[in-house]
Amino acid sequence: MCYSTSLDRDLKALERAMHKKMLEESKRVDLPYQVELPMGVTSAFARPAWPVVTTTAPERISVLRWGLLPRYIRTEEEAKDFLKKAPTFNAISEEVEAKRTFKAAFEHGQRCLIPVTSFQEWRHEGKVKIPYRIGLKDTEIFCLGGLWEKGEVMDTYTVLTTRANPLMAHIHNTKQRQPVIIPPEHYETWLSPDLSPEQVKSLCEPIAEERMEAVRKEAPAAQGSLF
Repeated sequence: MCYSTSLDRDLKALERAMHKKMLEESKRVDLPYQVELPMGVTSAFARPAWPVVTTTAPERISVLRWGLLPRYIRTEEEAKDFLKKAPTFNAISEEVEAKRTFKAAFEHGQRCLIPVTSFQEWRHEGKVKIPYRIGLKDTEIFCLGGLWEKGEVMDTYTVLTTRANPLMAHIHNTKQRQPVIIPPEHYETWLSPDLSPEQVKSLCEPIAEERMEAVRKEAPAAQGSLF
């Protein structure tokens, strides 16, 4: 799964990479949740605000909060209770049209691009859990594919996952999953309102391992896993 991401570039670098500007109101200091770039390794369980490009506003970078919440969730207390019982930081792409929490967003074409510079996964070697920093070879900032939902206070998103390619199957050797990665050449297609469910699913296929790179980092045996 994907519960840990980073975006360790500044706003100007992000805007250049995405060929879009940050939504001006998202820069206001009086908003309840702020994006402060660059961001190091960040856990989904912290429910961070993150730069995201949605199908509703494909021409700009908006700010959403990680952890998709149904529209009936209206308070922070309700949100915490919901996410404790049913974490929605990830969504299995092969099952979203059948899952109550994600079905409406999928059917209404509420897809999004989630810019990152890397994500982190753990390989289990006996009792030792080894973290890997994973990115793309051909671009510093790349995008994960997700779904988003309108919220009472702030819109929220989930990261879609797919089956692991051989590289990721070696790293994430317990569940053999990986986040959906949308290559730059498919950004506009992913945000198009005219995609059929079959076309969406085809874009959720695992990216070729040749385009990815992974750096192994040593971790103590007692290191806890985010996944």
